[in-house]
Amino acid sequence: MNSYYPAESAKLAYSGNDYFDILRKIIDDSKTTIHIQTYIFELDDTGKAVLDSLQSALKRGVEVFILADAYGSKSISKKDISNINDSGIRFRLFSPLFSSESIYMGRRLHHKIVVVDKKTALVGGINIADKYHGTKNEQAWLDYAVLINGNVCEQLHDLCDDFYNKKNRSHSIPAATISSNHTLVRFTRNDWVKGMNDIHKNYLAVLNQSKESVIFIASYFLPGYRFRKALKKARKRGVNITVILAGKSDMPYLFYAEKYLYPFFLQHGIRILEWKDSIMHAKAVLADNDWVTIGSYNLNPVSHYLSIELNVEIKDPEFASAFRDHIREILDHACTEITSKNHGSSISWFSKLRNSIMYHFFKFIFLIFISKKR
Repeated sequence: MNSYYPAESAKLAYSGNDYFDILRKIIDDSKTTIHIQTYIFELDDTGKAVLDSLQSALKRGVEVFILADAYGSKSISKKDISNINDSGIRFRLFSPLFSSESIYMGRRLHHKIVVVDKKTALVGGINIADKYHGTKNEQAWLDYAVLINGNVCEQLHDLCDDFYNKKNRSHSIPAATISSNHTLVRFTRNDWVKGMNDIHKNYLAVLNQSKESVIFIASYFLPGYRFRKALKKARKRGVNITVILAGKSDMPYLFYAEKYLYPFFLQHGIRILEWKDSIMHAKAVLADNDWVTIGSYNLNPVSHYLSIELNVEIKDPEFASAFRDHIREILDHACTEITSKNHGSSISWFSKLRNSIMYHFFKFIFLIFISKKR
């Protein structure tokens, strides 16, 4: 998966009705197989609606496979799983306690992938649950996916098939003829058991090679020393760097740890904005107006060293332009900028101490449990 391949199309999808309407449509259009792999699958209104659509596909003879992480989807009971499998859907949990997969401590399936008929895929950071769809009382968490069409999706089908069936095979994918008008995509992975660190390496490479601008939309953002050094070097080259972070978070302790790094960002001229409208769950990067990555990877040690992650990278000026337009819109209407002036005047000594304790706590935990995996 190290090379770019042509796709017939790549379209940005947004959490909320947009993503789940697209998901329902590609399920309704399916003819042979559906693979869904996700960290969270909840049997709330959203999860039940997805299962109903899959049941309709089953009646047309479509094979359906769901792999959900055992920790992320811990709300699903053994009885629920039995009922789903009795219906004809093949559903299993990844790495339940005392399974052969759980020997790798902390390794979780963080994929968010849907592949239909080997030719259509949704890849991103959106789980299957009400909080990503939105309800009458709560706006959907901010997140993204990419709808991809073309033979390149066969790579994702094979990957999902391997994970579901616990296979360990290598795939030899022939080079494709690429013309100048193609949308180019590349699937990148992080999985320390398989020795894969492609997503993080590509983040660093893009940062080191960027010429004009890099925009991060980042939940759970805790970059290490090497990455912060690359940010500083990019700024010295004159690259404009913007980081859009959570103004609300479902992980308050990590949220406070992130704020410990605000003085570093501001000191080096990195623009910080906080998304305020809902909880931030997005993981995306836009570089130099022609390269975008969207997926499950968080820029922190858990994603880097523990979780099984997958992103899609898109080289397409038209796609990048559409994403940039969206970013401009949220910057103008739903974000608050953090500056040296308002950050310094609004943060109390207690908040500074709390942020410092949280940052150094997470750093200590990561050093103990993750350093051996470097």
